[in-house]
Amino acid sequence: MEMSAIKSLEQARRQFSTQRKCEKHLQRLRWPNGITCPRCGTKRPYWLKNQRLWECRECKYQFSVTAGTIFHRSKIDLPRWFVAIWMMCHSPKGVSAKQIEREIGVHYETAWYMAKRIRKAMTHDVFEDRLGGIIEVDDAVVRASGDGKPIGSAKFDGKNVLGVAERGGSLRMMIIDGLKARDIKCVIAENLGLVREIYSDAAKALFFLHEFGPHKSVAHIRKEYVVDEAHVNTIENAWSLFKRGLIGVFHHVSAKYLQEYLDEFAFRYSHRKEKGLLMDLVLASCEA
Repeated sequence: MEMSAIKSLEQARRQFSTQRKCEKHLQRLRWPNGITCPRCGTKRPYWLKNQRLWECRECKYQFSVTAGTIFHRSKIDLPRWFVAIWMMCHSPKGVSAKQIEREIGVHYETAWYMAKRIRKAMTHDVFEDRLGGIIEVDDAVVRASGDGKPIGSAKFDGKNVLGVAERGGSLRMMIIDGLKARDIKCVIAENLGLVREIYSDAAKALFFLHEFGPHKSVAHIRKEYVVDEAHVNTIENAWSLFKRGLIGVFHHVSAKYLQEYLDEFAFRYSHRKEKGLLMDLVLASCEA
């Protein structure tokens, strides 16, 4: 069954029902051009049938398909890892460690650890290429305590975050030092490439955006939300999805791990048009 054909959790369980099936799938994705030693990069290692390991011809390192990945030295078998990955890839608002605990039958601490490791693999392409075309920019404050008010004004103590969305393309959400122009500008400069137009709300801290391309704003304070092509509905939709995840799924997210959750949501949102490939993207970049 192709990954794009897996439409349910039950189908995922059947597709990855044994350790051998999972190892073959991981091998194909991790080494599409031939098995490579994780230590020195040499190709065509020996296969040690009795140990079920490869041995590098050069450095003599013995390794399995999970060596150097988020699965390395884990006592959890790959079928349960794969089910957890499928759940996180196909839950738009995220999936809690408690849900993973119930679905795959592990302790809560183990489920939390697995989710944290999977998030690490979900960030592989979030910040690689610069964004271009039509860009929407919006800042916010996220209260990581998860008390039902995760996003709002800067009147309460929380984490300053910036969202940059490429219409029809990728999304980035990142913690920033402050919501002043100088704080936002340095992040924008690192993430924008060839820009056709930039849209934002009418916050004074975003007036500098004209330096990166033609800039138009909409004044929400005057109940102005769409002016011709100018709006920030794309990025606000992403913030709304993230907010519902914090309130309805995770309930509590500590400030220490907030960026990891932002990256997880940005990864799923950026690949929303290729949902059938999400799990394979994670597995292909699962090196720890």
